[in-house]
Amino acid sequence: MKYIYRDKEITKEILDSIKVGDKVRCNDWKRSKRVVGVSTNYFVMATKGFGKWLYSVCQKNPFGGIKYNSLVGGYFSIGTDNYIFGIPMENAYEFDNDTFLKQYLNAFENGECELSMRRSCALVSIEIRR
Repeated sequence: MKYIYRDKEITKEILDSIKVGDKVRCNDWKRSKRVVGVSTNYFVMATKGFGKWLYSVCQKNPFGGIKYNSLVGGYFSIGTDNYIFGIPMENAYEFDNDTFLKQYLNAFENGECELSMRRSCALVSIEIRR
C-alpha cells in the first residue's frame, strides 16, 4: 500500500478522491479504518474490533457554525450518527452488508440522519493509503 495523501491541507477534492477499500487514519487515531461506503457528501470507515464494528462517518462539507463542542467552523467533520439507540434499520451497523450501507448513506444524504454534535470532531489531519 502506498500513501495517497498525508500531511497537507485537507480539501473537498481530496475527500472526493477516497474510494471503497482505502485505509484512512484521521487525527490521532492509532489504527486506520477501511472505507466501506462512499456517497456524494459522506463516506463511512469501519473496522471489526472486539466482536463488533468500530466506525466513523466523514462529512465532505465543512462545518457551517463557528464552534460547537469539538466541531470547528470551516473544518470537515468525522464522527458517529446522531441516533440515541441506533439507526432503525434491518441489519443495523453491519458494515459488510451492502444493502445496509446503501440505506445508511442515503439516510445521511436525505437529511434523516446527521453526524452527532456530541461525538463528532473536526478533521485536522488525515492519511489515506490505497
